[in-house]
Amino acid sequence: HGEGRGGTADRRWYDPIMGPLWPAAVNKTLPEATMAEQLFQITNTVALLAWLPLLMLPGKRFITDTLCRRLVPAGLACCYVAVIGWKLAAGGPPPGDVMTIAGLRQAFSDDLVFAAAWTHYLVFDMVVGTVIAREAVAAGIPWPLRTLSLLLTFLSGPFGYLLHLSLRLRWPVTAAA
Repeated sequence: HGEGRGGTADRRWYDPIMGPLWPAAVNKTLPEATMAEQLFQITNTVALLAWLPLLMLPGKRFITDTLCRRLVPAGLACCYVAVIGWKLAAGGPPPGDVMTIAGLRQAFSDDLVFAAAWTHYLVFDMVVGTVIAREAVAAGIPWPLRTLSLLLTFLSGPFGYLLHLSLRLRWPVTAAA
């Protein structure tokens, strides 16, 4: 009964004075925009929760080898692959040449593609962070400098990586390490 004309389902989406509450164009784009925002929030939260132990306990093998090098990046990578696969199956992102800035800008104008691209950064920054953590501990780089490298890698990957490389000039890993 509730699904037909005038039933419960119809009344949710129809106001007698204003008419349809969800025009077809809004109904089509709102869920995808919501999914993009949810993907962005969830992946950022997961990455942050994994980065905290990496920052605090970079010498623990479970954290550097399993949690932050394999488990969390693999989970985030699965999200990335699922979104990109879904977008390609649904006709792909907005057409454009992704080998040009204009084409990339057009592709990233799709919120889900943009959220997936951000997830791509989260995955690789975390993997680089595990390399930094392991090398910094092995080289004996002091905690404040090691933590600064990791924090900068989390916030802006290349800055943290370059700081780590410059610190390695002062604290090279010895053969015994």
